[in-house]
Amino acid sequence: MKNLIKFTLILGIFASVYFVGDQLIGIFIPNHETITNTSLLFLYGGITGYVLFIVFVVLLQEEGFRKIRGYKPKLSKTIHQLYIFIAAVFILIAFINFELQLLILLALVFMLITASLDSIRDKIIQEKEGNVLHPKKII
Repeated sequence: MKNLIKFTLILGIFASVYFVGDQLIGIFIPNHETITNTSLLFLYGGITGYVLFIVFVVLLQEEGFRKIRGYKPKLSKTIHQLYIFIAAVFILIAFINFELQLLILLALVFMLITASLDSIRDKIIQEKEGNVLHPKKII
């Protein structure tokens, strides 16, 4: 839980720095025609990188869902389907309304959701594998 609070605090700091930085860039760098022509390349690169980031994080979580499938198959399937749906929504947002600032913040929010699902998975595994008399803790 402490890591979740730290990550939320870091997310807030990034959001505030990003919005202030966006305003400063808008003041100092005018939008010329050459910047507009090259911004399409950044747009496609940003969309591709964002989608690959979401897919990579989802693929990393597959092993965790396989671990809890042996303990609680229905809950594991439900959480896995919910996670895939959330990932699809985050990917669709990139195609509907692309702004680099928004997608960086959404990537951080997606990592927050992933961290919370990770903590739920760890609690289920610890509940099933842990010994009440002699609990195992990893520091």
